[in-house]
Order: sequence, then C-alpha cells, then structure tokens
Amino acid sequence: MTLIAVTSLFIGICVGFVLARRFALRTLVGLILGLVALIAFAALAPIDSLPGEGRAVLIVAFLIAPPMASGMFGGAVIAWLFRDRTTRT
Repeated sequence: MTLIAVTSLFIGICVGFVLARRFALRTLVGLILGLVALIAFAALAPIDSLPGEGRAVLIVAFLIAPPMASGMFGGAVIAWLFRDRTTRT
C-alpha cells in the first residue's frame, strides 16, 4: 500500500513538473480539481451507491488521488523554482 502511494506521488510530481514547464496550467488545475472532486465524491457517497462493492473507488480515492494531487502541485512548484530566469520578456 505504501509503495502504491509513493509511486502515485512521484507520478504526480512528474506530471505536475511537465505540465507546468509547458505552461499547461489549465490542464494541471483541472486534473488537481478532478482528483479533489473524486475524493469528495467518495467521502460523501454512501458505500452502497458506489460502483461494484465500492472498494476500488475507495482505494483510488484515498490511496492514489491525494498523493497524486499533492505531487502535481509539488511538481508545479519545483518547475517554478527551476524556471529559466535568463530570458527577458
């Protein structure tokens, strides 16, 4: 379980870094808000209303989505810290 969470954190960092470097900030914000909405949906929904038995949705919502969303934000911050300061606009 810990390996899955750490892996999703590093994938989130890579995705956030790449999207922030390419200035695809709308996509980055949309992905982060989508993951947060998934967490809120799973937290507020009754267990009987989730697809199947609901275990897969809960595992994705509470084990994968939070580290991936925080990793995306962290990757964007890292991209901002290592931005190219030599160009003048």
